[in-house]
Amino acid sequence: METKEIIDLTPIEQFVETLDVKSVFGEPVTEDGVTLIPVAEVQYGFGYGGGYGSQPSDGDAAEGKEEEEASVGGAGGGGGAGGRAAPRGFIRITPDKVTFEPITNEERIPLAGILMVAWSVFWVALTLRTLFKSIARVKQAKG
Repeated sequence: METKEIIDLTPIEQFVETLDVKSVFGEPVTEDGVTLIPVAEVQYGFGYGGGYGSQPSDGDAAEGKEEEEASVGGAGGGGGAGGRAAPRGFIRITPDKVTFEPITNEERIPLAGILMVAWSVFWVALTLRTLFKSIARVKQAKG
């Protein structure tokens, strides 16, 4: 059994059109001879899967027919998409030079430090706990 399906790509095309630099920043701006062009990181992910299963009928199994000749038991398919756009900076164009100025989040640096300290304290505490338990077992075995 061969099935032909027409896949409607309109939702995917609309998704790609809406997730771009303009959705993060807007249009480039020019003022007093200086042009600012926004820069964003845009990521997309798409997936699709489908298949069908066969299930031999009672008559097919009794006659010894191969699985390839069995009747179709069911079919299914599905898909999904996701994406994100994040600001990364802007390009500044002046009559003298062109520079890229990144957008940084200063809150992330201290947060990363706090998480690193917490992770280190966790592993040091776990190591000391294991060490003290081993020492206690040795003392108990001798005593």
